[in-house]
Amino acid sequence: MADEIEKAVLDVCEAAEKLGIKVVLVGALMARYSPEIDAGYPKFRGTNDADFGVAVRDWDSYRKLHDALLARGFAPNPKIEHRLHRGMAMVDLIPYSSKIAPGGKLTWPKSDMTINVVGFDEACAAARAAARSKGAKVPVITAAGHMLLKIIAFLDRKEQEHPKYRDDARDIEYWLRHYASGEDDPRRFELAGHEQLKHEEYDTAGAVLIGIEVGKLASPQAGACVDRFLKGSMDLYSPFQDAFAAGLPFEEDAEKKRGEGQALLRAFKKGYEHGRR
Repeated sequence: MADEIEKAVLDVCEAAEKLGIKVVLVGALMARYSPEIDAGYPKFRGTNDADFGVAVRDWDSYRKLHDALLARGFAPNPKIEHRLHRGMAMVDLIPYSSKIAPGGKLTWPKSDMTINVVGFDEACAAARAAARSKGAKVPVITAAGHMLLKIIAFLDRKEQEHPKYRDDARDIEYWLRHYASGEDDPRRFELAGHEQLKHEEYDTAGAVLIGIEVGKLASPQAGACVDRFLKGSMDLYSPFQDAFAAGLPFEEDAEKKRGEGQALLRAFKKGYEHGRR
């Protein structure tokens, strides 16, 4: 299955490059390609879904990429406009730009369904080229960009009571716990001597650091979403903390996990507010 997904990712990047369309790998599969994740990081959750942000001005440009992928053996999903399948691989193509999604709201032409693409502009603009792939370059979202989009996705899905908000919470937890934990990354230790943002707790230092990066990255519109997420998630019994502690068999373990989540969010907020200055 891994080979099928790898080939699907490369085909999307090759087809887009030929058409002069910018695509960026934005979903959980980014962990396989990201140059930010090295041997010091624990394994990210697996997925066979390659989510791409697609920078286009209009639907004609989007359809050109869609049709080019059909010519490469992908098949459309009859119920989901943005999804293509080939073997075990799924590809989601999410268009964004101020032209096609004014105000960050994208309305699909067939279903008339509206989705939120706030944050895509800045997150995709900061993408890096993957260092692990042969063939076409794979532009991949940064950890901070992924965190930003996951925060916005969590808010949207929780509001819709879509069960995937729990996956969003787990992805957010991953970065809060593990950002800057690479074998040769000294940034957590450097925070202890930081003049403006001193932080001596190693376990929560990664949350401070990714908070700084998200704070620097987020547009005012996306930043308002982060503010709303923090305001609604800090409480021990918030929906985010419920998702954070889900699945633990004993109440004392769940309470401990909630406390850890609260501490990580406090550290993230500390870094985020510093990054916004």
